[in-house]
Amino acid sequence: MSRPTPVPRHLETTLSAHTEPRDLEAGPLTPAQTESLFTEHARAVHRYARTRLGTAEAEDVVAEVFAIAWRKGEIPDDPRAWLFAIARRVLANQVRAERRRTALAERTLRHPAAPGPDDARLVDELDVLRRALAFLRPADREVVELLAAAELSTAEVAGVLGCTTASAATRVYRARRRLRAAYRTVTEGQET
Repeated sequence: MSRPTPVPRHLETTLSAHTEPRDLEAGPLTPAQTESLFTEHARAVHRYARTRLGTAEAEDVVAEVFAIAWRKGEIPDDPRAWLFAIARRVLANQVRAERRRTALAERTLRHPAAPGPDDARLVDELDVLRRALAFLRPADREVVELLAAAELSTAEVAGVLGCTTASAATRVYRARRRLRAAYRTVTEGQET
């Protein structure tokens, strides 16, 4: 069981101690509802953003998502899926910007510090998983990120992707199957 991603301290201080989660209704977005929306969903949006971006950039995504939500002014029936759909668009913009900085980061990663004896196996396993994810098409990788990092249900994935639940279920099944195949390919390549 994974630990919840903490809300960054500077974002956490904006929350009211009197906000009760799950008091959201569809309709005009009040300041209290904005706080409640943030309290209830900021961690999940941050975790989703962290699948593609660093901590600072993920915090920027969270801030932008809730600023957009506030500007839109109304909460739809499914606020969680709505926020992830907004996050998906914001992330696409952030990822494009991140690509411009990737060359320097890759040069830095070529010379990483050696892992300690306790975390060597975990580092190896994460490396295998990253290589397996690299084999996936971007659409499949996005489905895996929504399921694993954002911990969304298939119905919520459908809301984020803007498709039917049946279509999302098919995409989830195929993405998982392709990830298993890619994982086998990567691990079998290590053995030879």
